Amino acid sequence: MTICISAVSGKGGAGKTTAVILLAGELALQDKRVLLIDADGRQNLREWWKRSSDKDNQPVGIDLVTAARQQSIQQILENDAEKYDVVIMDSPGQDTVLRDTIIAGSDVVLTPIQPNQDEILAAGQAAQDIADTADRTGRAIPHVNFVTRITVPARALEAYRLIRPFIANLQEGGYDSHLLETELYERNCYREVRNGYGTVQMLEVTEPVRKARVEILNLTQEIGKFLPQSARS
Repeated sequence: MTICISAVSGKGGAGKTTAVILLAGELALQDKRVLLIDADGRQNLREWWKRSSDKDNQPVGIDLVTAARQQSIQQILENDAEKYDVVIMDSPGQDTVLRDTIIAGSDVVLTPIQPNQDEILAAGQAAQDIADTADRTGRAIPHVNFVTRITVPARALEAYRLIRPFIANLQEGGYDSHLLETELYERNCYREVRNGYGTVQMLEVTEPVRKARVEILNLTQEIGKFLPQSARS
């Protein structure tokens, strides 16, 4: 069966696109056929794809399409998704019908959180939107949060310490929201990838890249725990 994953956050610059690229690269390395859907009006995912193509770094096993309308998303999910093992959607930042359609078509919704108050509030709004969509469609849609762009000083911030209890409060309130143990650190190789170097898995294996790949593998494995039972490898 085809698994559909989306990245949702109402906070611009949260790290959605980077997370989508990292996850897609790891899944492609596992011989999964991956379709990326850029539904964000800023088209950061499309820009990464173009830069990678221009530098002859287009990743193998990954295709990309753009979709700016609700109908386009529905057509892709109904007509094209079955050709792939995994579909990953980069959603628009604002709360729109398009984003609701993306959430409704997802088996798992991801929200990156950086250690600041706006990011935490955006995760709470995402939890509400996902819960509303799950109630409307009668489907369980897990909301999986992960901390991203971590630096050593950031771990000392009050906002960082608030993330875990905030997600715990969402769970106590009945939301199907979870916080992963894996955290994505601020790494130069992630910026290199966004500049047109394909995926992290395509970079020369230096010590920093090795650490990044372990991090991405752990993230992918944790996300896999929330996929439908029949889709787990």
